[in-house]
Amino acid sequence: HAVAVMDRDAINRANVFFPTVGQAKLLLAHGCKDALTRILTLIGVIEGFGNDGIRLLPEMDFSEHFVESLDGTCIAHLHRGLLVAHGQDEAGSDKEYGHDEMWFAIRDRALEDPTITDDMFENLPLAPPPGYQGKAKAAPEATSVGSASRLFEQLDPMVELTFLALARILHVEYGAYTTFKWAREVLADPEVSAAPEWAPAMVDNIQADEDIHVRYLGCALAEARARTFRGTDGSTLPGAVVIDRLVEAVCNAMGGERIERMKCYRYRHIVDELASHPRGDEIHRELAKLGPLPSLPSAA
Repeated sequence: HAVAVMDRDAINRANVFFPTVGQAKLLLAHGCKDALTRILTLIGVIEGFGNDGIRLLPEMDFSEHFVESLDGTCIAHLHRGLLVAHGQDEAGSDKEYGHDEMWFAIRDRALEDPTITDDMFENLPLAPPPGYQGKAKAAPEATSVGSASRLFEQLDPMVELTFLALARILHVEYGAYTTFKWAREVLADPEVSAAPEWAPAMVDNIQADEDIHVRYLGCALAEARARTFRGTDGSTLPGAVVIDRLVEAVCNAMGGERIERMKCYRYRHIVDELASHPRGDEIHRELAKLGPLPSLPSAA
């Protein structure tokens, strides 16, 4: 049976980070910290979204929805600690901080306590999941993660929702590895980072947790793909049909426009910061030499 349910290499190729390492270092070398502060803040905010999204998944007995046994599987342990632990990794608990606060600490130490303003949490390029109660607010054009339509009417809707969510989270986790690589390379440079050893080490700690998330998510999806789903009407569906279709839907929704919206968000704030810099035009030209710049949509 297939173990990999998603093309990780394709996701990494599509998630080339902007600004590039060279572009980010150029900005920081010229004292342009605001745009990079916003980028690191948004990374932390998105990490915090993870727990809210996971909490939406209803606890259920999956054994009723598969023909084959689930004994000893990741699927059987999703609601026996795996999902709770994952959510607490992302956003912490009453007793400890999660990845969101770790990214904020990385930001503050590497960039020497930059100014954090309320507008850094507004008009974001991604929408929080339903139930989110933090201060982050999405831009009108951002698409909510909860807007997918049903693909398999014969399945219990909560079963479909759960495996769609697992595929969506796995896609996000895969894409995050380009962020880890970018952050390590930028923040390890003592010329632009005040914490060239500590900050990359913290990124490594975050990635160590994400490695575990990737493994259990991929395992649960592969287990489902190798089995047979049981519909509410007594019908059956091959797991490969269900999981492949859900993964395809996720990959279509999470690529293209979503990625470009994120890049444009970052670039727009770079442009705004350079507009008030005495050497802004010169720095902007240097940015273009170091890598492609997103095409910003024309103002209406």
